[in-house]
Amino acid sequence: MNVLIIEDEFSIVEILRLFLEKEGFTVYSSLNAADGVRLIEEVTPHIVLLDIHLPDKNGFELARKYREISNGILIFITGESTKSTIVRGFEIGCDDYIIKPFDPPEVVARIKANIRRSGLTNFNVLTLGNLTLNFNDKSVHKKGERVELFTKERMLLFYLAEHPNQVFSAEQLYEVIWGIDSEAELKTVLVHLSTLRRKIEDEPRYPKYIQTVRGFGYKFSTESDNKGWRGN
Repeated sequence: MNVLIIEDEFSIVEILRLFLEKEGFTVYSSLNAADGVRLIEEVTPHIVLLDIHLPDKNGFELARKYREISNGILIFITGESTKSTIVRGFEIGCDDYIIKPFDPPEVVARIKANIRRSGLTNFNVLTLGNLTLNFNDKSVHKKGERVELFTKERMLLFYLAEHPNQVFSAEQLYEVIWGIDSEAELKTVLVHLSTLRRKIEDEPRYPKYIQTVRGFGYKFSTESDNKGWRGN
């Protein structure tokens, strides 16, 4: 299970790493927001431990970024103890809020408690042919190799997969993924669908998964080579 620590104090990162790796977690870390965003997109961690005050960006912005692509466990670890800040953290979608200074074994215990509550140990996985979608950590694998997707590609793929065999117009997908107030153009949907096909399809010109329904829109098909679900 992957844990991403985004914290600008190196000593705190290392003490958390020590305790977490001892418990069998795979630990990634960043000392700033920029690298944190990159790791969120590349790794899609199961758990994020996030400080609010970072040298280049507010931690709340990173929390929103993580929530765009994952329902994993989000825990703020920060010196901010005001009631309004704590409330804001939970409003953004954090699962726990730990105030510095902290006891590392307590952090580990609270992580484990959140894992039990979230059911994160029971992965929901859809396998179609050589394609595997993990709906818990939003990871994608093809022929056993991880497929690297950009945030909007990932959001688009999992939205379609969460509504299998349901047809959506380009306009509907645009409103859901980009938002009606987005400054992007409608054709960006077609561009992202095209890049998704190149990444996940064996023959992008003849897609099995992201199919065009002529005159209506697009759907994620589970009707071909479906090996079914694992998990809950």
